[in-house]
Amino acid sequence: MPYFAAIALRLRLFAADAPSASRSERREIRAALRRSIPVICLFALVLGGLYAGVFTATESAAAGAFGAFVVALLRGRLRGGAFWSVMGEVVQTSAFIYGLIFGALMFSFFVNVTGVPDIIVRAIADFDMAPVAVIALLLAVYLALGCAMDSFGIMVITLPAVVPIVLDLDYSLVWWGIVMMETGLITPPFGINLFVLRSVAPDMPLTTVYQGVIPFVAADIVKLAFIVRFPVFSLWLLSTMFN
Repeated sequence: MPYFAAIALRLRLFAADAPSASRSERREIRAALRRSIPVICLFALVLGGLYAGVFTATESAAAGAFGAFVVALLRGRLRGGAFWSVMGEVVQTSAFIYGLIFGALMFSFFVNVTGVPDIIVRAIADFDMAPVAVIALLLAVYLALGCAMDSFGIMVITLPAVVPIVLDLDYSLVWWGIVMMETGLITPPFGINLFVLRSVAPDMPLTTVYQGVIPFVAADIVKLAFIVRFPVFSLWLLSTMFN
């Protein structure tokens, strides 16, 4: 919703930025809908199975990956060397993630041994800052980290020091996980998703990407402020899943 609002506001203020489009015929709409049926089924499998309690979060991710593999196989997208290229990318990504996890575990062990989390908690208590101010400070740090790192890397590196602070402030770790994952991936100059977008449209100047993402960064900041001010909205859907 915040992104839709950002798009609507941008087009109201700068109508010339909207691309020209012609009205689609029903035949074209039906054809596009037929082509999207596998994606809709995959979406229903992952989220429906998770919400209905059939899958855990990890199992739903595995089901989604397997479903996507089957769809690509049936569509003939994995013929020839494409299959081995995909497998190579999967191995490379998995090795990177495991390396990150091993490093994060060692980092977490040494952080806990040195007692840094307790020192940070006591230091924040000495500052006598309001809990909301502490959360705002942490979010500013995460926004800065998101300029150059992906959300998973940020999570495994910072959790050993941040979790004791969040618990000491009596916030839910589930809520904090939702807030933390929302921050930083489109923040210029090195937001990861900015370069993903650039790879999709390689002819587009990076400065144009930066300019185009500003409304969405503003929408993210508004969204984060709303979730911090009203935590119940970020946890409502989860509460319905476990009742």
